[in-house]
Amino acid sequence: VALAGTDPQYAGAASGVLSTASQIGGAVGVAGVGVVFYHVLGDAGHVSAYADAFTASLDLLGPLALAVAVLVQFFPKPESAS
Repeated sequence: VALAGTDPQYAGAASGVLSTASQIGGAVGVAGVGVVFYHVLGDAGHVSAYADAFTASLDLLGPLALAVAVLVQFFPKPESAS
C-alpha cells in the first residue's frame, strides 16, 4: 500500500528507502523510550522505581501513538482498481 503510487522503475529504490526508514524509526524509537525509562529509573533498584519508569515510558508512548493515528489519516489514499 505504501508503494502503490510508485513508478515500477523506482519500486526497488522506494522499497529500500521505506525499509531503511522503518528500521531507523524503530531503532530511534526504542532508544528514545529506553532513555526515558532509565532516566526515571535512575540508580534506584526497588520495585516501585521500575513501575514509575514504566509509567513514564507509557506517558510518552500514549500521546505519540495517538499522534501517529491522527497523522495516518492524512496519507494519500490508494487509487481503487476499477
